[in-house]
Amino acid sequence: MTKRIWQWAIISILLVSFGVRFFKVTSSPPALYWEEVALGYDAYSILETGKDHHGAVPLVAFESFGDWKPSGYFYALVPFIKWWGLSALAVRLPSILAGVGIVAGLGVLVWQFSQEILSLKTRRWLVLIALSLSTISPWLIQFSRAGWEVNLASFFILWGIITGWQAIKLKPENRWRFAWLMLSILLLFAALYTYHSTRVLAPVLGLIIGWQFVSQDLRLKFKNVWLFGYVLPLFLTAALLQPFSSALGTPVLKQRLTETSLFSDLTIIKESNTLKELHHNSVFSRVVYHRFVLQGTKIIEQFLVHFNPAFLFIAGDENPRHSTGYFGLFYPSEIIFLLVGAVWVLKKLPPIKRRLLVGWLIFGILPAAMSKTVPHALRILPVAPVFLLIAVFGIWQSWVWIAKWLKDKCWQKKLFILPLSLVFFYGFSFAAFYRHLLFVYPQQFSSEWQYGYEQLIDRVEILRNQYPDLPVYITREQGRPAMYYWFYTATDPVLVQRENNTVKKDQGEFLEFANLHFVGSLQEITTLPAIVAGSPDQFTGLKIKDQPEIIEDLAGKEVWQLAIVE
Repeated sequence: MTKRIWQWAIISILLVSFGVRFFKVTSSPPALYWEEVALGYDAYSILETGKDHHGAVPLVAFESFGDWKPSGYFYALVPFIKWWGLSALAVRLPSILAGVGIVAGLGVLVWQFSQEILSLKTRRWLVLIALSLSTISPWLIQFSRAGWEVNLASFFILWGIITGWQAIKLKPENRWRFAWLMLSILLLFAALYTYHSTRVLAPVLGLIIGWQFVSQDLRLKFKNVWLFGYVLPLFLTAALLQPFSSALGTPVLKQRLTETSLFSDLTIIKESNTLKELHHNSVFSRVVYHRFVLQGTKIIEQFLVHFNPAFLFIAGDENPRHSTGYFGLFYPSEIIFLLVGAVWVLKKLPPIKRRLLVGWLIFGILPAAMSKTVPHALRILPVAPVFLLIAVFGIWQSWVWIAKWLKDKCWQKKLFILPLSLVFFYGFSFAAFYRHLLFVYPQQFSSEWQYGYEQLIDRVEILRNQYPDLPVYITREQGRPAMYYWFYTATDPVLVQRENNTVKKDQGEFLEFANLHFVGSLQEITTLPAIVAGSPDQFTGLKIKDQPEIIEDLAGKEVWQLAIVE
């Protein structure tokens, strides 16, 4: 294979990768989840006013209903909102592009990690395998087709490692190595500012890369090294850490940890106290059943559950937004390639590369293991490149073994069966998965994506124009109606910001806006007549003026009724 053919093959695969993630992206997933709407509207608010909808200028995290979501995706969205407006396409485009960037990054990573081990010809084939494998990966596709901050953070992590490795492998006298190191620092900090779990992973990877970088100079006793080059990376690191140090002890950093962390789970503490009492509070029981021991054991168990074959290869994540349920995170037969690849990596990769991969894997899964819900495909997405890298080496090593066996059996002319079988297997698996993703998944799980809000808001606006004096009541049972209203009507953020300090709220969520009221149930209606929207069973006992409008999800289930109540 010539270099030109190889380059064109790379470009072709990347174009296919974009197409797979872009095609029908506004209909599968079938609607914008409330987190996507919140990302979009706050990005719109930043674009229009320079502030979020609360009137703040967040650096580390946006309040976003008290969830304190890291700020990276919000700011990344701003130019897309500028060009495409408040739309599902605009909200999802950064994730699509990040997904393609992950595909490209995996090819580069395979190229770097096979250097000095395999021949140039083999490395070129491995790059094409890596690009192809990640292009059709169910795990990567799932999180590239919606506005997931973790997908963008995973892109930053991957390219932070790639640029960091580029800095490490250059000779100490090469001054460009400091430029690569600076770029690696910027990318890892971008991940730090984009998703919660990468606030654990990115610093660890940064320390591994930084130590290896410095240790090269230490071994050479700083000969022929541009010492001043260390000043700028250290200054950059300190500057990017400053907003985090200012936020220590505030909800900006600790709120999410408090909500999701295993350490805030009182069940384990109660279990610890009960076990100690049953053993008469002996010294042995106070040690063995100490809550830290039980919590540590729980973390180990929850770490290992992320390697459960049922999770990885069969069912995937229980949350339908994180997995289609048709396959797991990988195609079922890929378990063979992962096992073979793991053996090869442990035996053949140099120690520094193994340490980097092991650190990446452990500290990429650890935050998920320390949370209450496991296994969690979303929180461990930053380690997807590690799994896929191993699978790529597994495919190659399997080819080597089988080809050798066929030659020994004098069946060399039948070698063509191997690539054809591989293409058929992956082609059939991908076709089945992608068909399900586009045509079955949206109908099956449209309610999980809060389908119906866009249609509801459109019809509410029609009635508001017909009856401008009537108050509007929308129930909150499906989550965040105020944000959906602002998003789909492109409400001027200035109007929202003006009411921020006086309006009723629940965990940062507006309960009123203008003449709209966002209520827990229709029993909270205080003024009649009114325009009312809620689930069908909420209208029991209410006097409806005309036949209510019904909004169904894609499965035909009634999710909203809209009527004028007298």
